Amino acid sequence: MYEGRLIRLRAFERGDVDTNHAFVNDYETLRSMISGIPFPASMEDEYRWLDQQTGYSRGEYQFAVEDFEGYLVGRCGITRVDWKNGLAELAMMIGTPYRGRGYGSEAMELLTDFCFREMNLHKLKVTVFAFNKAAIRCYEKNGFHQEGLLKKEIFRDGAWQDVVIMARFREDGV
Repeated sequence: MYEGRLIRLRAFERGDVDTNHAFVNDYETLRSMISGIPFPASMEDEYRWLDQQTGYSRGEYQFAVEDFEGYLVGRCGITRVDWKNGLAELAMMIGTPYRGRGYGSEAMELLTDFCFREMNLHKLKVTVFAFNKAAIRCYEKNGFHQEGLLKKEIFRDGAWQDVVIMARFREDGV
């Protein structure tokens, strides 16, 4: 368990399934999180995803983000690790009712620290939709800089949207 001032990162538990299911079935969350069709997940999908979250994983490591009152407020994690080159891709989701409280910024701070200190990684990357300004601000606050722009990469809300690639190196600091 990794703690900050506002939240802690911990393993997912069976009791998290209902809250996480509600988060990933919120349209605003889906449209900002996945590039594919924002299709709702079934409870069976949620249990299947939860069963894959284990400390024995070899490439994806997901943390539950919990506030100090014990509420699941989101999730963050490492979605791809390239051990040879010391880099990883990160992702984060904070549930709709908990956004704007600093939980995402602190979760990303704890996650990047974990990646650099515990996993000995050199570079971290995130992919974010250009219309998701709050996420871009969160990543910038945590030392990420734009490394690339994929023009008209996804179709969302009836229009082509850009995707921003951001990165942070261990030596960048915050």
